[in-house]
Amino acid sequence: MATVAEICADLERRFPPQLAEAWDNTGLLIGARSRHVDRLLTCLTLTEEVAAEAVQSGCQMIVSHHPVLFRAVQRLTEDTVEGRILLQLIEAGISVYSPHTSFDSAAAGINQMLAQSFGLEQVVPLQPAESDPQLGSGRSGKLSPALELDDFLRLVAKVTGTQWLKVCRGGPDQVRHVAIGCGAAEGFLETAIARGCDCFVTGEARFHTLLAARAAGVNLVLTGHYGSERPAIERLAVQLGEQFPGVSCTASEAETNPVEFFSV
Repeated sequence: MATVAEICADLERRFPPQLAEAWDNTGLLIGARSRHVDRLLTCLTLTEEVAAEAVQSGCQMIVSHHPVLFRAVQRLTEDTVEGRILLQLIEAGISVYSPHTSFDSAAAGINQMLAQSFGLEQVVPLQPAESDPQLGSGRSGKLSPALELDDFLRLVAKVTGTQWLKVCRGGPDQVRHVAIGCGAAEGFLETAIARGCDCFVTGEARFHTLLAARAAGVNLVLTGHYGSERPAIERLAVQLGEQFPGVSCTASEAETNPVEFFSV
């Protein structure tokens, strides 16, 4: 058995808080550090279904990638979805920790996991952190040998566990230099272009970003927000279980991708 404080310390070692974006809300958001934990749940987003799962399974702690309490809350009532979730967790004594953008940017974070899973070499951050140029937002790296775009797309689909991808074929038919930004990271496109990347993989992007990628000669691959981040949440549950063998650590089974593929 471990305490909330011990698990928080391990998460902050893995995902240093100083890597979080200034606008973000990371860290221990609900709970007492002195509480003991013998069951822990990881998830991408804390929904009502995930909260109910945590309560029913007897969890004492949730590690949610996306933070609850992201914006200021003036009332905590059952009148809102967030209020219902928070009240349910507080009443059950469940602590919540959110690493969010520090998880994205860490040395062993989500973008690094994706880069390694894609087999990229010479991996570096797209936007290096001031404190350490080896850390920071996004990643870029090279495939050796290069892959045909369709073969690379099959690899991306396998790694992210998704049955569909959105693709803007704006670049070469062979993929060699790849940029990565999990979640909603379309803002990294200009950096990817400046780095000479011929392919950019992210979760979601607006229509005009697709046009900008095509105009710049870059293939833009959209996995969906869920697909770009959920595999890392599952892996984190395994890693925490190994670090704290007295704690049962599992990824949420109630959490599902809110987007589905509809074929006519």
